[in-house]
Amino acid sequence: METIELTTTEFRQNQKRFLDLAAQGVSILICRGKELFMLSRVPVENRLDEDTIKRIEQAREEFRAGETTTVNTAEELKDFLNSL
Repeated sequence: METIELTTTEFRQNQKRFLDLAAQGVSILICRGKELFMLSRVPVENRLDEDTIKRIEQAREEFRAGETTTVNTAEELKDFLNSL
């Protein structure tokens, strides 16, 4: 994986470029004096509240267990929605 090391000044001058690179998986290291920071993309799941995360995990477990409904036609979809 590619790593780019730059100063805070370089980062401020080219924020969009470095954010785009981080989104593509490039490791961005930003030096400020003797401190070093890493810029990386964080999955959207990390921004969800705990209740939502639990509901997503429950749905994933139900899917793994085969507790799903398959709908192939518009008529099947109507029937399924009417059954709710």
